[in-house]
This record gives sequence, structure tokens and C-alpha cells, in this order.
Amino acid sequence: MRSVDTKRRKIEDRADKRKRLERVLTKRPIPAVRGIGNELYMIDHHHFGLALWQAEIETAYVQIIDDISTLSPGAFWRQMEADGRVYPYDEDGLRVAHDTLPKRLHGLRDDPFRDLAWEVRAAGGYKKTRIPYAEFQWANLFREHIKLTAVRRKHASAFDRAMKLCRSREAANLPGFISTN
Repeated sequence: MRSVDTKRRKIEDRADKRKRLERVLTKRPIPAVRGIGNELYMIDHHHFGLALWQAEIETAYVQIIDDISTLSPGAFWRQMEADGRVYPYDEDGLRVAHDTLPKRLHGLRDDPFRDLAWEVRAAGGYKKTRIPYAEFQWANLFREHIKLTAVRRKHASAFDRAMKLCRSREAANLPGFISTN
């Protein structure tokens, strides 16, 4: 995962400078919901969390944004979906059952199109937005128009194609779209 590798390297560069690392951690608390069994469920910053885990950083800040621990498991997952706090799709963009979602960060699966979406946003292809899972919507657009083999073997050309797609009619309704008008 390119985004995780980049984030991990940044974290590792700061790991020996405790104040710099502390600044990064306090600026990016991991948002979570208290849910089933009183467990915390991360709702964003999964790649940041995985990068912390890979860098062997044992502490992070968490911001609990809701407590729906009193709900039954079915009601919990329905509420999470209704609030846009879970994205129950796999690395191929196919819907999956909630009980098959990774339970730990190291269980996250690589979605090359999600990484492509992250890179394209970082390069100014579209704006960062507060809309949950916006990068996955962009990844799905790229998945429809770019072959997986191109993303894996001819990354530069896949990236160029994705940047062009960002200005297309097909992208106009996606979160963070940058109008050329």
C-alpha cells in the first residue's frame, strides 16, 4: 500500500524525535465509535493507524465521536452505515458482510485503486473533503476506466489517466471534484 508506506516513512523519520512525533499524533487523533462489546471501531485514518502499527508506535490518540454500544449488533451496523461510518466493500469494490471486515489494522487488504485515488488527490486531481470514504468513490471511478494491470505494471500511465478522469463528466458528482469552469 503506497499510502501506508509513505505515512510509515514519515512516522519513522519522527520516531526518534519524541516532540515531533507527539505533534503528529495529537494533530491526527483516530476517530472511533464505541460499539459492540464496548469495543472501539475506527471510522477513519485506517492507513495512518496501519502505518503507526508498522512503525511499531505503540500509542496513538483516539477521539471517540459516538457511543452506540447499547445497540444490538444488527442495529449497530445499520447505524454505522446510515451515518457513513463504515465502508463494507472489499479491495475489488464488492460489498461484503460486516463480519468479514478486518478486525485489526494488519488485516487491511491492499486496494491499488484506493492508493491511486490517494496519490491523485495528493497531486491536486481533486480536493480533500470531509465526506466519509470519498477516496473509495474515486477509486471506484478509476476501477471502471483503468485496468488493474495498468495500475500495477504501468503506474505512471495509470496515474496520468486517473488525473484526466478527474476532469471528466463521469467525475463531476464525486466529492472534491474540481470544476474547470
